[in-house]
Order: sequence, then structure tokens, then C-alpha cells
Amino acid sequence: MFVPRPHLCDVLEREQCRLQLLCAPAGYGKTALLREYLQGGAIWLSLAGLPQTLDGLSGRLACALGLAADSEPDALLTFLQTDLSPSLASQLLQGGAVNCRSWLASEEARPSNEDSTLRLVFDDLPAQMPTDLNHWFDQLLALHNPNLQILVTCRQRPDWNLPRLLLDGQLLELNARQLALQPDEFESLINALAPDTDTAAREQLWHATGGWCAGVRLSLPLARPSLLGQFLQRELLSRLSEAQREVLCGLAHLSKANADLCEQLWEGQQAGRVFHSLLESQAFLVPIDRQPGWFRLLPAVAQALKDTLSGAPLNRLRLRACQLLSLLGHVDDAVEQALCADQPEVAANYMERLWLSWILGERHLDKLMDWRERIEPQLLQSSPRLIYLSAKALLFSGRLDEAQACLACLGHFLPLADPQRNRRLLANWQGLFGTLQALRGNPAQASLHCRAALQALGSEDWLSVLLCHCILARIAMQSVDLAEAQALLQQSLELARRQGSHESEVLVNADRVRLMLLQGDTVQAQSLLRTELARLSGNRAQPYPLLGRLLFLHGEVLLQQGHLREAEQTAQAGFAQVRDCCAPFVLDGYLLLSEIALRNQEPQTAHLMLYEAERRMHWGKIDRACYQAPIAAQKARIVQREQWVQSAGVPDYQDDLTPREVSVLKLLAEGMSVREVGNRLCISENTVKTHAKNINVKLGACRRTQAISCAKAMGILA
Repeated sequence: MFVPRPHLCDVLEREQCRLQLLCAPAGYGKTALLREYLQGGAIWLSLAGLPQTLDGLSGRLACALGLAADSEPDALLTFLQTDLSPSLASQLLQGGAVNCRSWLASEEARPSNEDSTLRLVFDDLPAQMPTDLNHWFDQLLALHNPNLQILVTCRQRPDWNLPRLLLDGQLLELNARQLALQPDEFESLINALAPDTDTAAREQLWHATGGWCAGVRLSLPLARPSLLGQFLQRELLSRLSEAQREVLCGLAHLSKANADLCEQLWEGQQAGRVFHSLLESQAFLVPIDRQPGWFRLLPAVAQALKDTLSGAPLNRLRLRACQLLSLLGHVDDAVEQALCADQPEVAANYMERLWLSWILGERHLDKLMDWRERIEPQLLQSSPRLIYLSAKALLFSGRLDEAQACLACLGHFLPLADPQRNRRLLANWQGLFGTLQALRGNPAQASLHCRAALQALGSEDWLSVLLCHCILARIAMQSVDLAEAQALLQQSLELARRQGSHESEVLVNADRVRLMLLQGDTVQAQSLLRTELARLSGNRAQPYPLLGRLLFLHGEVLLQQGHLREAEQTAQAGFAQVRDCCAPFVLDGYLLLSEIALRNQEPQTAHLMLYEAERRMHWGKIDRACYQAPIAAQKARIVQREQWVQSAGVPDYQDDLTPREVSVLKLLAEGMSVREVGNRLCISENTVKTHAKNINVKLGACRRTQAISCAKAMGILA
């Protein structure tokens, strides 16, 4: 199955450099790309990765150029030094014979203003070449013939003067990341080969292969399981030394590695040098995002190679890796290795060393929840820190009953002998208990416990302080006390920045965006969102739930502005980041898609999104308090809209209430006067009256009470 690569052909066409180098592991479509781009218009030498000599390769090239097979390498360079006339170039590309001596004296040897580019393709260049052959290639690349172009495919960067070519602007290099299939190309390939593959399987295959074309084809359900292993044996392992194979098969069981780690794992075997040689050999080791110097084996390759190491040797490797990774500060990877080595006690011991803010990053919440399934409860309840870590994970995952039971276990450690430590433990408990009450929908109890916790928490418990501030800010936003919410979030933002916790800062800024929307400052909210999205985005190899959370929020902003198509695209991008994440905020994405469908007059699709949301919440064992009310409100909104369709028609959704109008309506619903609403929101009485008039018009109401009733039916007011 051929996958066209027009965007890469455009790159090759646009960047007309002396050397176009395609360097990537086997199966990335290097040869197919050049054939698509050149369409036969080149002198092509297939080297098949086999050893070459200067005389042998120059002889083959001479024959391809129509010269005598015994032409001297230097004479060949002389031949290629001179611009070719169009007729001669055409003759060469059609396989015509040329006499070297007569050509040098002919009129055809003279330069021409017409396009007479001669392209030489060296396909599958061997990894190692003799010094004289590398020197000859350097001379070839340094020729002053502007109409000569060299195209090379290889699995290891050649030992040529590439820095000089790069400085001169004469090098275009495409690596594995650039040659990997793009998402639309990946989908086209799956649709052609296995169209019945479901969404979950597609996502799993995409993240396992990273767009590696051969890996996609050989990992499809229709392919025999052994095919990928056979491919790797032929195209990778057979080209490696015994030491390289040993290290590579060990790396299949590690989540990350670098040269220093390998040097200590395989002591006395110069494994650091072996690791570097594997990188140079394009052995499917890909860099890890935001961890310079660290690499991991492509998941599909790692899975195919895992059976090559097992039993006691594998356990020894895991335990040694566990110790070394913990010493290097990669505690979560050490925990995983301990669990894989069937050492849950060791894993629990390492878990105590995790920073409590660790849970906020990457897919760490899912990882911690997975550990809880693999470690006995008594081990996870063996210290206050482990209980606190587990309780926080359960709260963030929406498993409130389990979180409450977990928090109760802290009582086993009370009272502590040290009064100061005792107060600190109680304060941390109160902070988490306040969070639990907020998630259960008890704002009064949540506020009481969070404020009590803040009186005793110190700087060493900054994450608990930040959590309490954010909970109190959300309560203030619910009660439309926007000034209080702004002050609390500003304190939280400063705290997150001073602690250098980017993830905490992002979460605080997400709440600040919602506050800005309530204040009617959509422009500033959008600006802040774009800044955070730019910081989180980039070339990420793995899904990032925190990015998905921001994308859902961005979709809400786009929806409020009436950009339905962009909002839907943003929501789908968010779901690609959350994948199998089990956090309650995933509900935001389904509510967003439901509302988009409703505004597109597709009530059945709107209901379907709510059904999927409930299914996802059930699958994640998320407490009903986290999702029942928002889903019920959206269902009521759908019913209300369906009823309106059967009477007087449907109001224009472009005229839905703005965040500021919602704030005004909430305060009016609480029984406040126009003056009191103005004082609370820091706006004039005339502005409040204008908002109230607009609310009535948009909701089709004549009186304030009617507008409030309508808003409740639509789910705008609880």
C-alpha cells in the first residue's frame, strides 16, 4: 500500500541543496519518497546497505552514467565537475552511453542556461564505509557544478563534512520524526488496509508506532504477530553486534535510558559507547520530551523485543535499574521497575520519595492509580505521606468515597508525639477534606475546612495551601464574589510560580480564564489561554491530559463566540490528549460536544454525547456527585430546546447570554436589587439594567421572574 507524501515532496522540491539526506530507521518510506519525488528522473544506485569500496562504487556509478566501468574515481569527479547540457543530461537519465574523452572535447560539455540538473541517488548507504570512499564523497559534494545534486537514503549519518554543507546552506536532512506518517496519512493507511479498526485500536497503534509506516502495517490486527519480530530481526538485529543486541533487548524493558545508565547497568562492557552506537545506527531510540539526553525505545519495537530477555536475568536488570533510576531522581520509573520485578514493598518505599506535586504532570495521575491496583492496601496505608498521596489521587480522579476512606486512615497516626507535626498533619487532612466537600457540592463545609487548614499550613505544605486557595476561589466564583476569587487566584499564581511548578501554574490559570469570562473579559481570557496552550503544545510523543483540559476550555470560549466548527475541532484535539484518562474534567469535553450538536440542531447527537459521558464516568469509577448535576442540566437544556422547536421556533444561539449577563442573572435570582448587583460586580446601575434588558430579550421573557425560570430550565442557573 503506497501512501503519497506530497508535503515531503514539496520540501524536497523547494530546498534544492547539493545534498538531500534522508536518514531514518528501516520502514520509514525513504526509498518510496524519493521514487515519488523523482519519478525516474535520476541516476539511481541501490546499495542495499552492503559494504562498498571506492573502486566498486565508482565503477557502478560510471556504468550508470554511460562511462567505462574502469573509469578512475578522479576522472569521474572531473566528469561531474562540468555543467551538463540539457541533451546530455536527458541522454544520461535515459540510460544512453557517453564516451568520456569525446564528451570532454565536445560542444555538449559547455554550460547551458537551461535546466540540466543531474541527480545522483545513493539508496540505502551502508553504515560503515572506508576512509577513501568517505573522502571521495566529500570531494563529490564540494564540486562547483551548480547543476549536480546528491540524494542519499541511509540508516546512519555518513562520516562526511556535513557541518560545512549546513553552513553553506547546501544540506537538507530529513530524519525519522519528519518522515513519520502524519495523522491524516496514518488514517488513510488504516482505512485502506483495515477499515474496521475501531477508534481505541487506532489510537493505541498510533502511539505505539509514532507514525512508523512499517510498524503500522505489521502491527495491524490482520498481520501475523510474528511479522514485526521477523522484520526487526532482518532489518535491525542482523546488522548489530552481539553487544548492541544485548543492550537493545534490555532497553525494551526500560521506560527510559541514557549512556550513563547503560554504563552502570552493564558494568565492564563499555555499554555507554554501545548506547551511543545504537543511537547512531538509528535503532528506534526516540528522545523523551523535555528530558535532554534521555531516550526510550519505540513502544512497538520494545513490545516485539521483550521476549528476548526473561526470567532471572530480566529481574536482575530491573532491580539494578530500579536502584540507579532512583539515585538519578527518576523515582516514578524506579517504582515501575520494582513493580515489574514483583517487589511491591520496594515500590511503596520509593513512592514515599515522590514530590507531592508530581501527580499534576504528564500522565502521572493515571500511573499512580495503576500502582494502587498493583500494591496491597496495607502498604499504601503504611505512612501518612503515602495516604496523603493516594487520597489526593483519588480526589483528582473523582473517586470520592474511596478518598474519604483513605483520609480516615490518617487517624491511625494521630496524635503524633510532636505537637507541631500533629498540627501539620491535621491541617493537611483538613485541606483534603475541604476539597472532598467541595467536590460533593457542599461549599459551606468546604470553605470551613479550607480556611481552618490555611491557618496552620506552612510554606513546606505549599501544595495544600494552593489547593485550598483554588477551592475557595471556585466557591467565590459560584457565589459571584469575583473580587474575592481574583485575590485568591492571584495568591495561588504567585505561589505556583515561586515553587517553579509549571503544572500548578497552568491549573491556576485555567481558573483565572473562567474568572475572566465571568468578568466579561473574553479577549484577555483568550490571550491567557493561547499563551498556556503554546507552552504545553509542541512535539509531544505521548498524550498530555493537562493539555486536553486546556483545549476543552478553549473550545468553550470559541463556542461562546459562536465559532462552532473551531470549537468542535478543538474539543476533538482535547480528546486526543486525554485518551483513556480517568479524571472528572473529561466531562467538560462531552458537555462541549453536546452543546455544539444542540446548536447545530442535532439533539440526538447531543443526547449521545451525554450517554458517552456517563459511560466514561462509570468506567472511571467516578462518583456521581462529580457529574450527575452537569449532565442533568444539559439534558434539561436539550429538552427545552426541543420544545421550542415545536412552538415559536428556536432562538438564535449567537445571542446566548454572555458570562457577564449570567453573573447578573445569578445575583438577580438570589433576590438582590439592581443597586446591590452593581455594587457586587463593580458596575453602574444603568449597566445592570441594560444587562437585564438584554437577558429578557435573549430568553424571550417579559419579566425578571420569567427570565430566571427560563434560565433554570435551560441549565444556565442551577
